[in-house]
Amino acid sequence: MRIKRRTVSVYSIVLAWLLQAALFDAHASGTDDSSTPVGVPEEVLVLGEQPGPGLWKVSKGSHTLWILGTYVPTPRGMVWRSKQVEAVIAASDEVLGPYSASLRVKGAKPYQSQRGKLKDVLPRKVHARWRSLRDKYIGDDPETEKLLPTAAALLLRSRAFERIGLSYADDVWRRIYEVAGAHAVAIRALQYEMGPVTPDKNSSRRSRENSIKYLVETMDRLETDMTQARARANAWATGDMAVLETLIEADASYAQSLAYSWPFLGQEQATQLQLEAENKLLSALERALNRNETTLVVLPIHIVSRGKGVVASLRAAGYGVEDPR
Repeated sequence: MRIKRRTVSVYSIVLAWLLQAALFDAHASGTDDSSTPVGVPEEVLVLGEQPGPGLWKVSKGSHTLWILGTYVPTPRGMVWRSKQVEAVIAASDEVLGPYSASLRVKGAKPYQSQRGKLKDVLPRKVHARWRSLRDKYIGDDPETEKLLPTAAALLLRSRAFERIGLSYADDVWRRIYEVAGAHAVAIRALQYEMGPVTPDKNSSRRSRENSIKYLVETMDRLETDMTQARARANAWATGDMAVLETLIEADASYAQSLAYSWPFLGQEQATQLQLEAENKLLSALERALNRNETTLVVLPIHIVSRGKGVVASLRAAGYGVEDPR
């Protein structure tokens, strides 16, 4: 039984999310005013001990692959504790993850503009709006003027989410390491390096336009996204898959805009790199199913459950798949 390798799709770009995560790490030492309330519709965040979502079960004869879908940000103050995950780890031959797919770019700094400061790149009204939102959610940090519009949009979004009580701390993996260590279960990282790629000069003008468009779109929908982020974080914490599925599907067009907004990648390069990363991941999962009686794999939930994600590919390949209960 072989998983059918994916054809190129622009439905969602995995690498875009990974670049986003890297940006959060790069600015982790910046201004932190996350305790200050902001003017978005109030939704109470769940706190205390929460189980997170249930697991997908993938079967091949007597071999079982359990899949946990993770999500960030989560409610600050939440303590993740899943008895199901802990029991699966204790019975597993190995745990797969964390997942990452890095991208090397020749002669370019992925997050910094090569064309001057933001004020030199953005239309005047767009830049004034960016400065206003930056001061509100990030602070008056002159270093942000060196960012690409796409990177500025991602930083703005992440800091706004932090300001409404969400956290990017990796408490889930911290707990997984603790439980795996207690049961002497090996953890095998899923880390892939794509590239190196050469910036696509032919598409630079179009991608610059897309980058500005992405920043404008981010600013347009920021308060709506903040409300949805709260709902999504609550849904993940409590294991409400119905709400999670709805919100993940709603992000499809936004993820596509993000993928095509990086100035060092053309559309063809972006989709091809996504294809390469996804096929490497699917091959690793197939090998684990053949190698182990029981495996736990931990992946970002948007990779797992979206319409053409990991679960759909495994199901299409003929493996037995049971959705979370």
